[in-house]
Formats: sequence, structure tokens, C-alpha cells
Amino acid sequence: MKRRWRRVLLTVAAVLAVAAAVGVVAVHKMTTGKLDHGTVFTQASGQLTVKTGELFSIDVFAYREAGDNWTTATPTPDPAIVQATGDEYVDNFGIKDLPVLGGTGNLGTGGHYYFTFRAQNPGSTTITLHVAYRDELGGTFSGGPDQTKRQFTIDVH
Repeated sequence: MKRRWRRVLLTVAAVLAVAAAVGVVAVHKMTTGKLDHGTVFTQASGQLTVKTGELFSIDVFAYREAGDNWTTATPTPDPAIVQATGDEYVDNFGIKDLPVLGGTGNLGTGGHYYFTFRAQNPGSTTITLHVAYRDELGGTFSGGPDQTKRQFTIDVH
């Protein structure tokens, strides 16, 4: 019986040691559907080049629990060039969330907004994303996004 408990404790210790060595363990868990994200762009802003007919997403990290609710800002992109196909928020799911480890939830780990578009026709248009809550309060906050607006020039070839 002692050997069995010793083996269990050594296994748990090994799992925790691996998790600590790897750092923060996070995987994406879909929380609002199964939207196909296509090609995912993770840069904070700039120029994106896509092909006609290509499905693509812009990924924005956020702490939704803290009010980081990203949306597409107006003016919206030219629908003749890119068509919005949807958006969704995907929570980060951390190792502390696993019930077998006695997790109580990993509130505050943040997640990702995916704004998905389909390139329609050759041309150029602008997509601006913003987080209204942060805009209204003015400035950024520790642990929040590094900016309240993200602007992308989309070139469709």
C-alpha cells in the first residue's frame, strides 16, 4: 500500500515538475462555436496580404473578464474586397482548470478574439478593431492590451 501511494505521489510530482519547466500550459478551448479561422494573423497592426477567396482571421489577445471586448470599428471594411464571416472569443484553458488537479478555475488567463473574413476581390481596404471599454476609460491598464485600437490594411491579390 505504501509503494502504491509513493508511486502516485511521484507521478503527481513529475507532472507538476514538467508543467513548471514548460511554463504556463495553455490550450485553446472553443467557447462560442466552431468557427473556421482560416489563415490566422497575430500581429498587432500593419499590412496583411491575402489571395482572392482566402479565409483569414485576425487574432487579438484579450482579458474579456476585465472588459476587453474587442469589436470591428467603423468604418467597416469594403465588403466588395473582404466580407466579414464572423467572430468568436476562445478562452485560454490552463492546467489549473483541470478538476483532477483540484483546480478551482483559471479566471484571468485571458483568451483570443478571432475576427474572420473572406477575401472577395482584388483591392485594398482597412480593418480597424477596437476595445470600447478601454477607449472609454482612456489609456491602457496593466495586464491589458498594449493598445485600444488595431488597424490593418488588407491587400487582396
